[in-house]
Amino acid sequence: MRARKLLAAKQAQVLKEIERKKRVAAYELCLNDTKTTAITQKSSAVTKAVVTQRLKASFQEELRALEFRHVEVELKEVGGAEGILYHKLVLARPPGVDLPKVVSEGEQRCLSIAAFFAELSTADERSGIVFDDPVSSLDYKWRESVARRLVEEAKQRQVIVFTHDVVFLLLLKQYAKDAQLEPLDQHVRQLGAGAGVIAEELPWVAMPVKKKLGYLKSQWQSADKLHREGHQTLYEKDAQYLYGLLREGWERALEEVLLGKVVERYRPGVQTQQVLMLADIAEEDCRTLDSAMTKCSRWLPGHDEAAAARAPVPRPDVLKADIEQLEGWIDAINKRRR
Repeated sequence: MRARKLLAAKQAQVLKEIERKKRVAAYELCLNDTKTTAITQKSSAVTKAVVTQRLKASFQEELRALEFRHVEVELKEVGGAEGILYHKLVLARPPGVDLPKVVSEGEQRCLSIAAFFAELSTADERSGIVFDDPVSSLDYKWRESVARRLVEEAKQRQVIVFTHDVVFLLLLKQYAKDAQLEPLDQHVRQLGAGAGVIAEELPWVAMPVKKKLGYLKSQWQSADKLHREGHQTLYEKDAQYLYGLLREGWERALEEVLLGKVVERYRPGVQTQQVLMLADIAEEDCRTLDSAMTKCSRWLPGHDEAAAARAPVPRPDVLKADIEQLEGWIDAINKRRR
């Protein structure tokens, strides 16, 4: 009777605990039903049979495409979790050595690119891909291989590349031209501490001479406006700057036009098949080039001339004529070589 009396006093708590135990038992049953161990085991087996061998073969193929042959690296399964099988890059010889402790930062970047493209080969979609400065810390000997591989991938999907490396940029454009692909150029210029401004053109240093001429003409219009509005000091500053760019334009025309792109800066190779073009170079071509570059150099900042020898900055019409002289010189050489 004492026990029944005590139980009656605690009856509500006991019944509540019984219900709690029932819920805990039900939850445990549910958790057992949702364990992914069986799924992971089955997924790992399927992945090993269908994906892993293909992934390994694709990775080795990507390494060959990037000409990465001096270190033996392979993909290895490292277990799975929640239905996903994971892989890791390891050294084939010696085994057990941590890969990042052996290869350089540039080699790690090269291996990462190869692994990315290998994984990409197992996917069926053709969505776009974005690379942020893929050749940062990359050894020069792999720069060409990476550029070639990115252009190859651009044949089947959109490839967006951010880079500040002019050599790499020109390699991309050259391989794109060889593959008959038309790249879309976007140049981001930083304005002070604010956000950048996008222009649909290459930066000046990477522009071909035809684009340089277009830029010079555009900037001449702004300088001419300053002169017409009476801002002489500002005009002289812009005109001196334009004469510096014009001199660079003559230098680029020397490479691209007079020398027929046989040898170009930022390009590692020499186009020996273009040598025949050099046979028609005349003495007049050289005199015009030398005279124009000498004239442009007179107004470059950094040259301290005697006060009596300092020439006034040319008027806008003279500056325009000097720009048109470069254009005419290029047209004349191209016309006789057609």
